[in-house]
Amino acid sequence: MPSTRALRHALLVAFARVTISVINLWGGFRAVSDDDYSRVVIAARFAHHPSLDPSGTSWLPLPFWLYGIPLAVFGDSLMTARVVAVLLGAASAVLVWVAARVLGLGERAALGGALLAVVLRYGSWLSAATVPEAPTAALILVGVACLARPEVRLRAAGGVALGAACFCRYEAWAPALVFGLLTGSEALRAKRRELWPAAAFALLPIALWLLHGAVRHGDAFFFVARVNAYRAALGREADGWLQALWQTPFALVRFEPELCALLAVALGLTWQSRQWPFGPTAWRPAAALGALLAFLVAANATGGAATHHPERSLLPVFWFLALLLAGLTAWLLEQPLVWWQPALALVVALLAGRSFRPWEVRSSFVEREDEERIGGVLRRLDARNVALDTDDFGFFAVQAALGNGKSWPLSEHDPRKTEPPRPATSGALAERLRTGHATWLVTARERVALAAPLGSVAVTTPRLSLVKLEPRALADAATSR
Repeated sequence: MPSTRALRHALLVAFARVTISVINLWGGFRAVSDDDYSRVVIAARFAHHPSLDPSGTSWLPLPFWLYGIPLAVFGDSLMTARVVAVLLGAASAVLVWVAARVLGLGERAALGGALLAVVLRYGSWLSAATVPEAPTAALILVGVACLARPEVRLRAAGGVALGAACFCRYEAWAPALVFGLLTGSEALRAKRRELWPAAAFALLPIALWLLHGAVRHGDAFFFVARVNAYRAALGREADGWLQALWQTPFALVRFEPELCALLAVALGLTWQSRQWPFGPTAWRPAAALGALLAFLVAANATGGAATHHPERSLLPVFWFLALLLAGLTAWLLEQPLVWWQPALALVVALLAGRSFRPWEVRSSFVEREDEERIGGVLRRLDARNVALDTDDFGFFAVQAALGNGKSWPLSEHDPRKTEPPRPATSGALAERLRTGHATWLVTARERVALAAPLGSVAVTTPRLSLVKLEPRALADAATSR
């Protein structure tokens, strides 16, 4: 049973994460990309029509199950999805604290490391967004931490954690393979048959997803082909090995420069002391996360990496470095160092990191306030058969705010698909809307002149207009083409 102090620490970490997530949302943060909304749309569809593979694409299924069940119970609103995201973020923060304790950090160091992970900027955004990066990173961190421990129960728990992560995001596969290899080799070398289930827990989800690909898609590695096809349709080429070899590790410094600068100082002081505060098995978690970095380098080099914000996949490494920094700092504070050396190094590191931080990161996130507002209005009106004529993937935000099965886009903006041309006249637009039995239309402000003859404009925002369609006006415009 956990001690009262341990419970207080876990609750403090969870409270800190929830507080920062609420502050981010209150400050206007909503999403990293349109994928956030697309995932909510798929989870809402799963809530109404459950399936083992909710997306039917290359996206792994567990996040949709985690969001879909609450959406089925409490309603498929965007607010419900955001509450789930905040709670998953809090659970992820607690798992980071658990990983710190498993790694052998003392109570204060574990609490400090977990709170440091909480305040890291990029992780705070991902922990408030409706994406699976935060829980995946936390599961990876717990899983690799258990590699450093010999206990059978802990190793089994690590296998389960990595197995769950493997059903969330593909970068978890690399540390899971290292976990399975090291645990399996230990089971053979030390004749510890009780470790085999732990290795199986980590590797089984990978095998099941490959089998799913072979049976349903005719290709075990269908997800690689889909990502490559999408990047090719966007006209983006693979980075190549030379660029990928420096770009991926450099992203660690670029997105969390203060953390890396402080860690460099702590490592330098530790090296100066000619001692290492961690045990002989501490290399195992580092090797597993090193495999994750190697996986990302290979993906970037060959065109299989994420098409946007690839730094998201580095979150488990960021959090591991935060725990490493906390552990080294706690150990250094116990050593007889000249006080001004670490103090001066700390100031220099913070100034260097702050001058290097890319403050424009937040500007790369999508802004869908108008889409959410329009979707919320339609939800309150219990609107059905809503046609979405947006300039980009913003229609996902409208759909997420409106609810499942109540709208359809005139164009999915998928570069891999050949779609009908966008209606250029009121008559052509009316014909498309009549075919879909639309009763409402969400359209870009620049196109409201085409839609105005088809009904009455109900709501206008800086980017969008909501039009209540009138059947007679639609019929007249369609016949007068």
